[in-house]
Amino acid sequence: MLINPRERYFKNQGIKEGREEGREEGIREGKLEIALNLLNNGYSIDEAVKLTGLSEKDILNAK
Repeated sequence: MLINPRERYFKNQGIKEGREEGREEGIREGKLEIALNLLNNGYSIDEAVKLTGLSEKDILNAK
């Protein structure tokens, strides 16, 4: 079965967007892990925010 170019374009766009979303989520999860490790090693919440770029709320919600 042949896929018309328009269908192929939108299918490829969906795959591309899914990969990008997955990559962004992976980066965020990595930053949260680092933030929690910082807190567990005696760093303050302010230092964890500064070093990871995450918000204080995001870090505290991950605890």
